Amino acid sequence: MGYGSLTLILVAFLATSLVHSLPLQDSAAADNSRIVGGYTTDIGAHGYQISLRKKSLFSPQDSYRHVCGGTIYSENVVITAAHCIIASVPSQFKVVAGTNFQVGNNGVMVPVKEIIMHENYDPERYDNDIAILVLASPLPLNGFTIRSIELIDDAPAPGSETTITGWGAVWEGGPTHHYLQEVKIPVVSHEDCNYDYGGLITEKMFCAGLRGVGGKDACQGDSGGPLTIRNKLAGVVSWGAGCARPEYPGVYANVWTLKSWILEKVAANA
Repeated sequence: MGYGSLTLILVAFLATSLVHSLPLQDSAAADNSRIVGGYTTDIGAHGYQISLRKKSLFSPQDSYRHVCGGTIYSENVVITAAHCIIASVPSQFKVVAGTNFQVGNNGVMVPVKEIIMHENYDPERYDNDIAILVLASPLPLNGFTIRSIELIDDAPAPGSETTITGWGAVWEGGPTHHYLQEVKIPVVSHEDCNYDYGGLITEKMFCAGLRGVGGKDACQGDSGGPLTIRNKLAGVVSWGAGCARPEYPGVYANVWTLKSWILEKVAANA
């Protein structure tokens, strides 16, 4: 989840515990990538999932590597987290669709033509943590391993089952898993999550997890990827304190409250 370098400014009691709430960007944390407490799944069940791969401007000889997830909205638009692309340029990224793997040449690889980051993204609080990637060429949608997904049409209700997919860490700071993973967890109420995080949860965020239990979550490397409810995009993996901790649910960009921004930007770049 927004899981990379300690840049988030928090109240004192949280400052030491924010492990997976950090952007990956070019850090070594990009190697720690797998869902916590989930299971292996197949891209055929989640064809909207993409691997966002990045190359450093300072090491152009290096290959592109997975840094974040993302979601196919249309043949030429992908939704991801703002913290995944901040301080970067389009030529550093490629979107890989239709693959179960975060490395290799499987799937379809398409360059990014334009990055549209939310104008009010706050990198200290991860508020408005959303961005749109306009692709240089259309993805070959096939309705199966490469397909678009609709945006949620109502607010995430507490207790609703969510599905999160990605290549994030198997535990906090854990090893990479090669194959796409999936986990299911319930939505946590805004009031409960805001209490857990000392008032840091805004209307542009919502939470999901096993509050008081832990053990299932997104983690480093899952950032920017999809959280779905009833097969519609409801959230974008954003941040959280550690990974799968009982006292801290995961935090997601709230697609419902960001929907008008998404539709406006997509229409302007159609």
